[in-house]
Amino acid sequence: MLAKADIVDVVGNYVSLKPRGGNMWGLCPFHDEKTPSFSVNPAKGIYWCFGACQKGGNAIKFIMEIEHLNYREAIIFLADKYGVTIPDDRYTNNAAEEKLKKRKARVNQILNEAQAYFKSSFNDERIAARARKYAEERGLDKATIDHFGIGYAPDGWDNLYRLLKSKGYTDEEMMDSGIFSKSKKGSVIDMFRDRLMFPIYDSTGDIIAFGGRALDTKDPRTPKYINSPDSLVYKKQDHFYALNFARKEKSNSLIVVEGYMDAIAMHRAGFRNTVASLGTAFTETHLKICSRIAKEVIFFFDADNAGQQAALRAIRLMTGYLRKLSGIDLRIKIAKVPEAKDPDAFIKEHGVQAFKEVVDNALYVDEYLLERAYNDNYTDEKGLDKGKYQEDVCTYASWLNDEIKRSSMAITAASYLGASSEAVFNRINALRDASIRNEGASKERSIARERQEELSNRNAAVPEEIEGAPAADDTEPSADVPEVHEVNDSASIEEINLFAYALALGDSLVDEKILARTDILRPADFTGDTMKELVSDLLAILDRTGDVTFARMTDCFSRVTINGLEAENVMFAPFDKADSEKNIEVKRDMYLNYLYKIRIAVCDKEEKRILALYSGATEEERTILQKNLTVISEYKAKMIDALGVL
Repeated sequence: MLAKADIVDVVGNYVSLKPRGGNMWGLCPFHDEKTPSFSVNPAKGIYWCFGACQKGGNAIKFIMEIEHLNYREAIIFLADKYGVTIPDDRYTNNAAEEKLKKRKARVNQILNEAQAYFKSSFNDERIAARARKYAEERGLDKATIDHFGIGYAPDGWDNLYRLLKSKGYTDEEMMDSGIFSKSKKGSVIDMFRDRLMFPIYDSTGDIIAFGGRALDTKDPRTPKYINSPDSLVYKKQDHFYALNFARKEKSNSLIVVEGYMDAIAMHRAGFRNTVASLGTAFTETHLKICSRIAKEVIFFFDADNAGQQAALRAIRLMTGYLRKLSGIDLRIKIAKVPEAKDPDAFIKEHGVQAFKEVVDNALYVDEYLLERAYNDNYTDEKGLDKGKYQEDVCTYASWLNDEIKRSSMAITAASYLGASSEAVFNRINALRDASIRNEGASKERSIARERQEELSNRNAAVPEEIEGAPAADDTEPSADVPEVHEVNDSASIEEINLFAYALALGDSLVDEKILARTDILRPADFTGDTMKELVSDLLAILDRTGDVTFARMTDCFSRVTINGLEAENVMFAPFDKADSEKNIEVKRDMYLNYLYKIRIAVCDKEEKRILALYSGATEEERTILQKNLTVISEYKAKMIDALGVL
């Protein structure tokens, strides 16, 4: 791929480049500047910004940054541009996985056929008279309809079913697509009937699902909107509506609204950095997507009571995610449209400029929560209910991860409560601590399982000859004092580089002509939960397929963070550097260099642990400890010697 995707050509589509010396130079596309500091090296196939942002990498990394794509999406993007056919690296020659690949391909074909059918139906003035009238009433002109691919599903139980059946698609394939359901008699029927249709695209522009708006809402049993359920190609918690358009905007902010029509209205009004949720609660994956695209996210919720309660739930979820993803630098704001209107209605009535003021007046989370706590508990007749206000404001503040913001909320609340800010701050922190403990209690069973696995794997990085003397903490957690378990996503530079070189070695990692079996990395070589999980995933892929690549690991990366950042973004640059080394022996030696240093550190730690146990041990226990200490010391000495000849 990199051979086809010439770095100058790739970057030149976004940056005006001029030769200077042996490189090409231009204004950095990732930050504002007046003097060119962005350099492209054609010989090495890399770019680097010598200015404020210091971003750099190869053509794939550039597309990831500029188009807000993950690694796999960037590969597909470049493959389409340069006419390269690439294998889907998520699949192997495994028969079951090949079958799944074919099933997904058929689903993609069905969704494209459905989109063509819905568009054709909408363009038929006789069939879609009501749908076209509704679109006109909502201000959807032809350009907007074409841009968003809006169509119409005619009334009838099996119009689309019969069409696809005639083209050779099976009932099973149609059910896989998520746009059909079954009647009480078990027949396959169209899910969308007499509805305005909104195709849902993934970030690269492929149709993965549909949403349908009812045209006849007189019957209270008819839901206004229905959406495709999760399917082989679609998981609603991993996507936004209109993300394929919003990600192309060069904006530091992303606006999130609740419905298709609101998102479309925002785009038409010039707010093209807008996406809509897809009928699901905000998830950790959503937050990661937002952080990849923007530095600030502005959420719009309905101004009615239900909408504002939804805002509180979303804030609680997001602050919880951010506590776990501590490395994500994402500012969150909450906006509320006046007069209890949705964005679409407000823009039509008051215009774009008035709505721009609504966006500009969005409140940061702490400001919003302070306002909510006061307004919800104040009436003109009775004034402020201090008891309820104290309960609300302290609870809301306890959600925040920023201690300064919690302190600031405490100072404001104290002025209304007639209390010291220190007392309010202490109450907020007590609630926060209790909440974290409760989270730990709810996970007690999984914690016990994880702990048992951890104990069984303990000291796996040292020789098997060591006999186990129990460590001081080798006890089961008390049933009445649940242990708080936070996922440890920390990783040292050495651990990250070790994993990068292991991934770059690929199938050579299990080739005994290149690497001894005892030198294959193990989960216990790493300290953090995330890295242990990724190593397990890597070894599982190797065992199943005989090879492992960065692309195959992207699904695994998408589930976790490293040092609070998206794992894929953390691993890309170290992997790219490791993979650029073409001499397999040099690559292996670099891998072993990191492995031995890490295992030597593990041995050092284990030696200290054994020595700490020695003074309080019985004579019999001391014999075992001494034996273990000897084995560890000898093992460490061998690694030190091996390290010396690398």
